Amino acid sequence: AATGPQIAARALSFTSDASAEAVGELVTMAEGRRLPLEAARTLFVARLTRRSDDFAASRALSAVNAALSRIGWVMRPVPSLRRRGVG
Repeated sequence: AATGPQIAARALSFTSDASAEAVGELVTMAEGRRLPLEAARTLFVARLTRRSDDFAASRALSAVNAALSRIGWVMRPVPSLRRRGVG
C-alpha cells in the first residue's frame, strides 16, 4: 500500500475538485485501508494550520476526506458482558 506522504502527493496533483475517479484512485492506492489516508489527512491539516490560505492543500484534503468516507468505518465487535454470580 502507498504511504501517507505518497497519497498526499497524489492528492495534491489533482488540478480540480476530486472526481469520483480521483477518489477511487486514492482508495486503491491505500488498498482500502484507513491508516494511509489518515496519515495523509494529518499532513494536510498540519499544512493548513501553518497556512490557512493553501488552497491546493485544502482541495487535496477534500479528496482524502472523500476517500475516507468511501471506505467507511470498521466496527470492532463489542466484547460480551459476563454477569458474575448469576444463576
